[in-house]
Amino acid sequence: MKYLNVLALLAVSFAFADPPSNFSGWEKVFEDNFDGTSLDKSKWNPTYNWGPTHNHRAYCAEENVIVSDGTLKLKGEKKTHPDAKGRTAKFNGKEIPVDYTSGAIDTKGKFEVKYGYIEGRFKAPSQKGTWPAFWTLQDGWPPEIDILEIPASRKQHHYYLHYTDPSWYSSHGSAWDHEASFGGHKDDDVDRSAGFHNYGVEWDEGTLSFYFDDKRFASYNRPTEIKQLAAQYIIVNLAIGGWAGDDIDITTDKPAYFEADWVRVWQAKPAKPDTVRIMSMNFGTCMVRTAEDKLALGDCNSDAAVVTITPLSSTTYRINFGDMSIDTPNESTDAGITMGLYKWNGGGHQKVVMEKQSGYEGSVVRMKMQHSSMYLRATTDGERVVQSWADDWEWNQMWRLLGKDDVVPSKDTTKKDTSITDTGKTALGNFALVYGTSVHYADNRLFVELGSSFVNGANVRILDLQGREVIRKQATHTAAFDVCSLASGMYHVVVQNKNRTDIRRFKK
Repeated sequence: MKYLNVLALLAVSFAFADPPSNFSGWEKVFEDNFDGTSLDKSKWNPTYNWGPTHNHRAYCAEENVIVSDGTLKLKGEKKTHPDAKGRTAKFNGKEIPVDYTSGAIDTKGKFEVKYGYIEGRFKAPSQKGTWPAFWTLQDGWPPEIDILEIPASRKQHHYYLHYTDPSWYSSHGSAWDHEASFGGHKDDDVDRSAGFHNYGVEWDEGTLSFYFDDKRFASYNRPTEIKQLAAQYIIVNLAIGGWAGDDIDITTDKPAYFEADWVRVWQAKPAKPDTVRIMSMNFGTCMVRTAEDKLALGDCNSDAAVVTITPLSSTTYRINFGDMSIDTPNESTDAGITMGLYKWNGGGHQKVVMEKQSGYEGSVVRMKMQHSSMYLRATTDGERVVQSWADDWEWNQMWRLLGKDDVVPSKDTTKKDTSITDTGKTALGNFALVYGTSVHYADNRLFVELGSSFVNGANVRILDLQGREVIRKQATHTAAFDVCSLASGMYHVVVQNKNRTDIRRFKK
């Protein structure tokens, strides 16, 4: 079913904050493991597609592109290539000699990609004066994505997006002499020349995230600049001199090698929007679209509660009510603002990051807006949806994704239990999936009476607010728990069989 498909994809994102090793939910669209004894020319050009020289002192020759022992080796040598005599290159507006020989490959005309996750595993050369790089281009410059550049310290690598300054781009189009950039360099104690390391970039229509050894360390939500990127081809090269400077350690008997173990590209598997309802775990009512295109809480069975969820990347989603998307009015980063609905424009104030909550059956999530890192929560009166701080009461930020085949409560079955309070702040409603299960707490004893849906018994679990299981028991009709040892606070009671899950709360 569609619903199961989207939950499977969501589960991938929830399970891995960083790209997983097997990329379930993604489709591998390019791979080269550099097996064999020669470059696969169905995938790569054996030098820069525009010619053998660029903005550094090496002539990039095909014979310096070596494939052996399962790796690509770009060899940098202290010698002037026979075809480079008399050639010069330009760096920072200055003419520089082309008096070294090295290697470069690219996928121009063979593979290009727009959006996805691009990653390679590389070992940098140790010598000063070498400038290994892993990057992407399209026709014209800028833009350019630099995934890996090492011009100096081997314990540092650079990453950037180069683009045309938007003020020029909007009125003139791209221009190399109006280039700007964002990004930086990652510094640590890891010697990139001592072994192989993974370098990657995840790219969607508004965000670039950079990864080192499968851990995201930098992310930029810059849709205006990122939209300048068309489909990109991939370049791997070993530059000599140029940005790396003229203090070059390569000697006649000590060439440099930039090695690649593999290069791979994934894209999120194509998915049609999947229909769900988003139910407040506290009130048992669902997000609904109002006539004023605001986001409120209402009857889960209403047509206004039907939403579609479309994956944008491994971490972000677009949530639509009909033709309108969840939107933060005026791109506000203020707590308490009522969420609205607006035509999709791809900004971070419309992108929703979902965080799966452990210890619950089904798909229970917290959702935060990408631009503000604030979470969507139900107001304590059970009427509106607002954005709020991460340390706000977590139970009001819990949402359950209900599929089309799930039984959902109607609004008139929602009951409020004003004896249960949010740690003394505000009277709150008891969880409202009313199937007959009841919970009674008194004198350090908790009594759970199973509803009619559990005639064959059920598994009863008590969870703390972090979703951690503290007690478990199998029950047929009723279950009694001695909760004397539990710390004071709020707990969830989860009653489940193979067909249904009820959730209740109690305060000790």
